Amino acid sequence: KLAAQGACVAIADINEAGMAEVAADFGKRFGKNNVHTVNLDVTSEAAVIAGFSSVIARFGGLDIVVNNAGIAIPAPAESTSLDVWNKQMAILGTGYFLVGREGFRILKQQNCSGSMIYIASKNGMVASPGTSAYGAMKAAEIHLARVLAAEGAAFGIRVNTVNPDAVLRGSKIMSEGFRQSRANSLGIKPDELEDHYRKRSLLQRSVYPEDIAEAVYWFASDASNKSTGNIINVDAGH
Repeated sequence: KLAAQGACVAIADINEAGMAEVAADFGKRFGKNNVHTVNLDVTSEAAVIAGFSSVIARFGGLDIVVNNAGIAIPAPAESTSLDVWNKQMAILGTGYFLVGREGFRILKQQNCSGSMIYIASKNGMVASPGTSAYGAMKAAEIHLARVLAAEGAAFGIRVNTVNPDAVLRGSKIMSEGFRQSRANSLGIKPDELEDHYRKRSLLQRSVYPEDIAEAVYWFASDASNKSTGNIINVDAGH
């Protein structure tokens, strides 16, 4: 969505093969000069700093930061191991902090305003059984974004959050193991998940990646230049 609207896009991922595939597609559709890739482990402070430096060297500056590394390992609280807790905290907590902090620093140094968008989750606002680590970290992301909004306002740096719910199509988070776990907790079959999520929403509609992209684009664009510290729930009314 952002590339289609004329943005130069840097794709950052720990999955180099998947990233290369997306970059090749973007290059064909939007021009090779408008896409850049950064192999990035968001849990590494040095990697995050180097990643942003690579983007600035390629494009000459920074305007938009979409903070959206993802992982989900479902388990009831009583059976959540410390390793499972720490892995999700490293990516969804520390990772979002490091990417947010470095992006914020650069936008402040540039003194040209900017927009940061955090991709959290409805789980940060609505508790779901079996998601103690994931839900806790998503709640932390939402509040971290609002703290940065308060700190960035004087510099024209807007920080907002998009909360998706149940985006199954194209999601690597929704792996077979995750689908099975969620299905088991709900007492349904894995292939019934999408219908279950659709029916539990007020609008009775499924949520797709392009729906999330529209919300991100709105927060990135000047159409939302009076909004900071805000949250859009893209969840069909869950």
